[in-house]
Amino acid sequence: MYFIISKLLLKFLFLFLLNNFLFCSESQVPVKALWVVRDYLTQKHFINDVLDFAYKNGFNHIFAQVRGRGDAYYNSKIVPKSHLVANDFDPLDYLLKSNINTNIKIHAWINVYYLWSSTNLPTQSDHIILNKPEWLDRQKGDKYIKDELYLRNKNRFNIDGEGFYLAPTNPAVNLHLISVVDELSKEYNLDGIHYDYIRFHNSNYGYNELGLYEFNRTYIDKVNANKEVIFSEFKRNSITNFVKRARDKIKSNSNKIIISAAVKPNIYDAKLLFFQEWDLWLSAGYLDWAVPMNYMVKNEDFIQNMYLIRDNLPSKYHDKIVVGISTYNQNPRLAGKKIQRLKKMNINNISIFSYTEFVKNPYYWKKLKKYF
Repeated sequence: MYFIISKLLLKFLFLFLLNNFLFCSESQVPVKALWVVRDYLTQKHFINDVLDFAYKNGFNHIFAQVRGRGDAYYNSKIVPKSHLVANDFDPLDYLLKSNINTNIKIHAWINVYYLWSSTNLPTQSDHIILNKPEWLDRQKGDKYIKDELYLRNKNRFNIDGEGFYLAPTNPAVNLHLISVVDELSKEYNLDGIHYDYIRFHNSNYGYNELGLYEFNRTYIDKVNANKEVIFSEFKRNSITNFVKRARDKIKSNSNKIIISAAVKPNIYDAKLLFFQEWDLWLSAGYLDWAVPMNYMVKNEDFIQNMYLIRDNLPSKYHDKIVVGISTYNQNPRLAGKKIQRLKKMNINNISIFSYTEFVKNPYYWKKLKKYF
């Protein structure tokens, strides 16, 4: 009898360990992600090519850009559709339905606070920049944004090279953005939602009128404290609160959705210059993954960012880091050597920016693939 019980216990233990081994192995499959910009989502044949390329070349996650400049590359009741997409075509829906026979995970990549960059105003009459100019962020001393002439003149080339951002400190902005992620996570069977531009334009911004009102109302009891320090805290909190509330909303709709964010790779610059405390978002569980865009060309700069992450983030979160590698600013050998270096550091989760380079220059991928 004792022998039989012992055999049963051993069998149970074996099955238990086997199950856990399989679970651990699955959870540790390296992330091989590919950023796909919205230009390649406008037509069915573009999307077919994306999926074919990703499948044949071993990518298991796609960050598909479905929100570029305050517009939608999907059917939305909240966000105007991009003028580049036909009214009767839903790129995100087509991407998801065309992907059912692969193991590739599809993440809806959205530019969060980045709103507009062209010198021409949107053609969609319901675009936020036309209807809610009071939601735009501004620098100290900026004229209050009201008229079309101001919008036209303040183009991306004389606004620090980027363009217009929504104000993270304006509560109405964050309510709107919560509704955006709510709709996406409800209406589409997504594997992930991926944030980009989840930050301030730079450290000079944060002077949205309603945002300043909120600051003065919220921090009235700290008027004697260092105002710059408190104002920086307020700006960081405004984004962190959005990330937390968005997590709650998304996970309530679908707990399987992976929430990730493309973030500044220098953990100090992210926090101090862009008010993007992504290490906190990760450790608090507001993000499932952080994707530092480590687009440094010089190897020493690239490695320094990795050491900063390693030294400032507890080891239990290291497997939640997916390192972004660029292709637009370096040759395949330089990009490949960085992938090799990451492997030596036992970092196997990577994302390549972007698919565009491989379309324009197929030779690039042929050279890079051997490092992949």
